[in-house]
Amino acid sequence: MIWGRTEVVKSTAGTGEITLSEGVVVIADLHLDPADLVACEEFAVWVRARPNSTRLIILGDLFDAWVGPGHASSEGASIALHALKGHGARGGAVHLLWGNRDFLLDERVAVQAGATLHGDALIGVDESGRRTLFVHGDELCTMDVSYQRMRRVLRSKLVSGGLLSLPLFASLWLARRLRNESKRAITAKAPEEMAMQEHVVTALCEAHSSSSLVCGHAHRWRDETVDGGLRWIVLDAFGGDLDSLAVDSDGRLVGAPSGFKKERRS
Repeated sequence: MIWGRTEVVKSTAGTGEITLSEGVVVIADLHLDPADLVACEEFAVWVRARPNSTRLIILGDLFDAWVGPGHASSEGASIALHALKGHGARGGAVHLLWGNRDFLLDERVAVQAGATLHGDALIGVDESGRRTLFVHGDELCTMDVSYQRMRRVLRSKLVSGGLLSLPLFASLWLARRLRNESKRAITAKAPEEMAMQEHVVTALCEAHSSSSLVCGHAHRWRDETVDGGLRWIVLDAFGGDLDSLAVDSDGRLVGAPSGFKKERRS
């Protein structure tokens, strides 16, 4: 378990470690609504346009809300998951992490997406042996005590097990309810309460012997050096100005626009 995280439902898929080399693309915070067929199809078009060799890492919140596998049978979710599976069938790869909106994604969904589900974290190792830790980012917001308490409850085995057994109509209703409650809670909190904490970045990197940490969640680009010379990168939400990372020919992580915004305007 990562330092400072609350108890979560464990994933049994994947090794938790991949090679970072040219062809890796990292995105986060797509927030797809399974009821929004247009947005899900736009994402599918973007996926189909990726080179066949692309190894795609999604740092959580692929979906705006996900309450149980019933969501997977909705048309919009099927469009997105089918596109990801098609990418894998063409020779690519998809690596999924949990976000704060879709931490109930399970192995059944991973199979539908042809993806490897890594749960909370993934380690990337480049050719020189340098390690990069990939997480969603909500675990860095330790000043938001009420959120972390709710997170602990929702991810407990008892609660998560009940959510995973819900039928589709109940899943959709609860997802909308949780999303609305979240919006209200965010507007009532001071920005500093929800801010990511640099000391948690340092602790996580130390715990995983990593020299860099990459996350999403904040929806605002950041690339800076923190205590101990560690690199901390935060991606824009998908569709933002700097919403992806790529590994260049020298093995470096480089921020870039995914091109999604441009395609949506065309």
